[in-house]
Amino acid sequence: MSYLGNQPATGENNSFKILDDITSYTLTFDGSSSSVVSLADDTITYNDHRFITGQRVTYNDGGATAIAPLSDGVYYIIKNDKNTIKLATSISNALASVPVNLATLGVGSSHTLNVAFDNVNTKFSATYDNGTKAHMSRAAQLQISINGVIQRPHDTATPTDGFGFDTGSVIVFSVAPSPSEVFWGNLVANNFPSFDISDNKVDNFTGDGNAVSFTLSKPALNNENVLVTIDGVTQYPSDNHTIRAYSVSENVITFSAAPPLNSLIQVRHIGFAGASTGDVTGFYGRTGNVTLSNVDDIEVNNVTAGIVTATLFSGASEVGIQSGGVQIGAGITQLNFVGLGNTFAVNGTTLDISISGNTGAGGTWGHNNAGIHTTKSVGINTTGISDAVSGIGNSFQGIYVSNGMYMHDNTLNGNHYIGTAFNGLMAGPVNINGVLSIDGNYVVV
Repeated sequence: MSYLGNQPATGENNSFKILDDITSYTLTFDGSSSSVVSLADDTITYNDHRFITGQRVTYNDGGATAIAPLSDGVYYIIKNDKNTIKLATSISNALASVPVNLATLGVGSSHTLNVAFDNVNTKFSATYDNGTKAHMSRAAQLQISINGVIQRPHDTATPTDGFGFDTGSVIVFSVAPSPSEVFWGNLVANNFPSFDISDNKVDNFTGDGNAVSFTLSKPALNNENVLVTIDGVTQYPSDNHTIRAYSVSENVITFSAAPPLNSLIQVRHIGFAGASTGDVTGFYGRTGNVTLSNVDDIEVNNVTAGIVTATLFSGASEVGIQSGGVQIGAGITQLNFVGLGNTFAVNGTTLDISISGNTGAGGTWGHNNAGIHTTKSVGINTTGISDAVSGIGNSFQGIYVSNGMYMHDNTLNGNHYIGTAFNGLMAGPVNINGVLSIDGNYVVV
């Protein structure tokens, strides 16, 4: 994340810039060149010029021959587009777009146009790095001083004091500065660098063979912030030195030549897209939600604080129990271990289960080559430890083995049978209620 005064790792990086001096700016151009001065269009060309419609400027032929019918003196700017201007003889003609009709080229390559603090001009282009325009959406992006006094910003083109701003990176003073006034200013930020934007918006247009300008759905910071194709062919953006296929100002894209009739124009705003339904709430104070799909993987290195809530199952998730590789019964959705000391662990391919109660000594089961054994007393159909006797050779009250052995210390209820080839043993005293059928051997002790 970037900090004030440090260069950010990503994003647009034109913050904290000192503004160019606007007390006096002079454009020098070749008045004898037909590629600069167009007699057919009455224009003077200079890429990304700093002039604004209505500005009062002073023209000078540089000591050679003026462009006819111009003469050294005062004219007013008509901004034709970001690369060309026209001249008018009055402010009213400039605002009405009535230019001087240029008749002949001049002589010499040092013709000049100068705009300055002159008690008349109130509007000046906000630029830095010798002509790069600031991209402003509110006046507070600039800090401006006149004669050492910080000027109050207003988000309007008609400020009552201090300064405001107008479209096209224009500073608007409430009172026209005089030639003797001292100016300084700085751009706080075009916009603060960010790691995401609202969307990767794509604008589509259709050429009609005449239109050169199209309105975008959102402002673009500069020419490099959009990717433009015409009928699938990528177009090269203009820069401060060369006019190429297109240039962008605020939310308007202007082509150097009208795209052909029925041509398909696509303008893609370049950037990283955040969540489609809102920004992110879980990180650094942003708002909105993060949505993961079923193909997304999450990797966590360390979690050192806080509470993590996770959903283990969604829907009919089940746990199955197998014996010899065959599932026993239907799957279950919950596996509960109740009481202290219960464990459920997997060691490689071996599943270890230890179950102990939370009252008394409990019992411990184990296994060996002979089968299952217990290291504690075991009671069957008993209510307490007094009913179970531990040790080798001891019996338990209430054991009945069908077709084999009867062991009982009280009463044998129901009908019982000792089958052929079975030996029956009864330990008494025993009261028999019912019928005892004997086909095998029977011994009474």
